Amino acid sequence: MSKTMMWAETDAQGFESECMFNEDQRSYEVMVCAKGRGFCLHESFPVQAEPMPDMHAEDRRRSIEIAERLTREVAHKLGDH
Repeated sequence: MSKTMMWAETDAQGFESECMFNEDQRSYEVMVCAKGRGFCLHESFPVQAEPMPDMHAEDRRRSIEIAERLTREVAHKLGDH
């Protein structure tokens, strides 16, 4: 399975978010992990448009929206809400 990193970010609370393009499945995978706590959540969604050379604006917007929601869910599950 071939994946390409599209973007990655770490916030002030130590939550690491990233979006990867899964070339085999033609989908994006968004993952949010609590740094040092060993807890992650992820979600995939189908590609709206091929990322050549970069993500389509709608795919980027959707990936950020998913990352924000997953960050809230991780924080809630860890009691950081």
